[in-house]
Amino acid sequence: MTSLLELVKRLQELSPREHTVRGLESRVEIGPQTETEQTNTTINRVLIATYPSARVVTKATQDKVNLLITYRPLFPFVIDRLSGLDLIRVRLLTKNYISAYVVGSGWLCTRDGLNDALVETLGFKRTGDFMTESDFGELTPIGRICNPPGVKNQSGFVNYLARKLSLDTVLFSGDLDDEVKDVLVIAGSNVDMPEIISAKNQDLDTLVTGDLSPEIRLLANEEGINTLELGAFTTEEPGMKRLRDVISLDFPEMKIEFTESGSLAKALRPYKDDMA
Repeated sequence: MTSLLELVKRLQELSPREHTVRGLESRVEIGPQTETEQTNTTINRVLIATYPSARVVTKATQDKVNLLITYRPLFPFVIDRLSGLDLIRVRLLTKNYISAYVVGSGWLCTRDGLNDALVETLGFKRTGDFMTESDFGELTPIGRICNPPGVKNQSGFVNYLARKLSLDTVLFSGDLDDEVKDVLVIAGSNVDMPEIISAKNQDLDTLVTGDLSPEIRLLANEEGINTLELGAFTTEEPGMKRLRDVISLDFPEMKIEFTESGSLAKALRPYKDDMA
């Protein structure tokens, strides 16, 4: 029998609190909060996903899991009331006695976590860590500096990434004729102004990430940094699959599954272009 507390302590080891960035801390979001309560809560089935969407929560209830582990939280900000889909998801979880745990950005930064899983999936070779300041004022490795594959320019690099992840589209900003040198990889949607300025100061002119806000994309372009956005969930899911594998080895008596969140957006070309 495995208790919720045992799982929480292992997840805290895998996702250290000192690596928290952008307020994405690890925590039990729904369920027992004290160690006594967590000790008395038995877990025998776990579902892992990137984001606790309505589909993921529904699957958790259908599969009769005891614990839902996600990278992103149900509530990224403090709220004073529940309504709409938030209320439905919380009711489903609590009614079915399912605890929800957010693994947080510690899993992004730590060795063999989100970033390293993405680097390996893309076939890159890590040469160093890219540091930023954590929420606790300490330097933390938010990204990885890598050698690119055997492609010469950004155009070929875009095609390489699309093939590796079976993507229909890659959002690119920059100069397609630029040479691909060292590549900065940061999974998810965690890049902000300090990372762009630091990348520029380190002569890193190629960034592979999940997605960027419009102002950060513009800043990167103005600083001469080529950006390749693959989709936030797309870049996070290799690391969440790895988390499933790690937890399965640690707790072989439990049934642990992973479910994809998937990208909902598609890049479409207007019909009028075909009819011209």
